[in-house]
Amino acid sequence: MNHAFVDASWQEQPDGQGLGGWGLVLLRPGQLAARYQGQLDAPDNNAAELRAVLEAVRAAPAGEPLTVHTDNQAVIVAVSRGRGPQGLTEASREVHEESGDRGLSLRAKYAPRTGRHMQSAHLLANDARKGQGTASLGLPQTDVLIEQRPVGPETGGPEARVSLRRVGERVTAHVPLDPLSPLPPSAQALLAAVGLARPGEHLTVRRASKVAQALWHRPERALPGAYPAVAQARTQADEQGVQVEFLGVG
Repeated sequence: MNHAFVDASWQEQPDGQGLGGWGLVLLRPGQLAARYQGQLDAPDNNAAELRAVLEAVRAAPAGEPLTVHTDNQAVIVAVSRGRGPQGLTEASREVHEESGDRGLSLRAKYAPRTGRHMQSAHLLANDARKGQGTASLGLPQTDVLIEQRPVGPETGGPEARVSLRRVGERVTAHVPLDPLSPLPPSAQALLAAVGLARPGEHLTVRRASKVAQALWHRPERALPGAYPAVAQARTQADEQGVQVEFLGVG
């Protein structure tokens, strides 16, 4: 089963017209998430979000079922019934014609925006509306999961299990955590994960703590004894073209 998480961002312009952006995260079995975005003139947010559904239909493998996840009830109605509220009839018809031409079994399902893939779709849509684009879309994508443990099976003390999933490879590292270090354990785990990145890679990090995220964005806020390690890791990542994106909080 293929899954698409969609969202939109919309803003009325000074001339009374609407400018929108759409974001899409496409999940296919056995593959890393694919991300897409685009900007368009749109009368409202619903129209922009339905455009994301259309792009999901175009990007998904032909002849296979596709579940679209959205927090927009108007879009769910449009996809489920083949018609939408006023102003969405033509767009919903286009979605169903496209899915029929591509042999897709299409259904829509509600998903809260707090989910990590919905958060990613939302950020993509916002960037697209602003005309900024998302620079990391063209970079190799790597999913990173950080799990802190009070006692690790390999160390006997506190550790972090860092898992990286990239195309064709899975990497797992058991990182001993020093509770006496001026660098917080969660930040120690994050720096270990970033240290495993390849040049030009984009890391999508899950379960990083608020403290670790804050120190990564603002190394100068670290304690004097911790600052050098964070600053060095940031400098090395920048020099190697490694980008770090956080999804949720651990």
